[in-house]
Amino acid sequence: MTTVVITGANRGLGLALAQQYSSTGAHVIGGCRKPDDAHALRESGAEIHSLDTSSDASIVPFAAAIGDRPVDVVINNAGIDARAVGADDDARGALDVTAEQYLAVTNVNVVGPMRLVQMLAANLRAAHGTVANISSQVGSLEAAQRLGRDASYNSSKAALNMLTVKQSQAFRPDGVVVVCMHPGWVRSDMGGKGADLEPAEAASGIARVLATLTIDDTGSFLRWDGSVHPW
Repeated sequence: MTTVVITGANRGLGLALAQQYSSTGAHVIGGCRKPDDAHALRESGAEIHSLDTSSDASIVPFAAAIGDRPVDVVINNAGIDARAVGADDDARGALDVTAEQYLAVTNVNVVGPMRLVQMLAANLRAAHGTVANISSQVGSLEAAQRLGRDASYNSSKAALNMLTVKQSQAFRPDGVVVVCMHPGWVRSDMGGKGADLEPAEAASGIARVLATLTIDDTGSFLRWDGSVHPW
């Protein structure tokens, strides 16, 4: 049975990914901050554990709960922007965001995925698995010249893209594929109601793309539809 680990799995894209994989018979291990409130995730049949990707004290027991089970797919989906750490909607630019807000966003969006993959490295090697770091088009240096109002979010996704490249190099000898993915503009708490894609549409596209990847794709920046995103 395919085992899929998803962070931020209790709502939005993360929940849609959990539901997508569960519907195909995969065993989903979902991480979220408040497992007791993750009713829809529980209904999907997922195994649920507490996970706050900003805290090593939370990541360590999450990885311990997975144990030595081979993991076929890790989807680093959990992420925040500066609003989640107190920034006003119109005060998230490079001249407005505080150092504390910037570091907090980077901790969740970059350091968390780094630490989780480090802790699950043996699990991924055992399955010749795949890592999908959920990035954003605003993490593209080219696209960020015209997109994105949140300097901390843009920067964190650019850093996540670089982390993806370095993870892919480290894992290449083991046959583990690592990619970063722009999931599209998804209707969620972060994306807003005016976004283009329903979470289920984005999730099905991501799952379809991940199922087709080979080692030749490792280190790529891809869209949810499989097309290559500019760096």
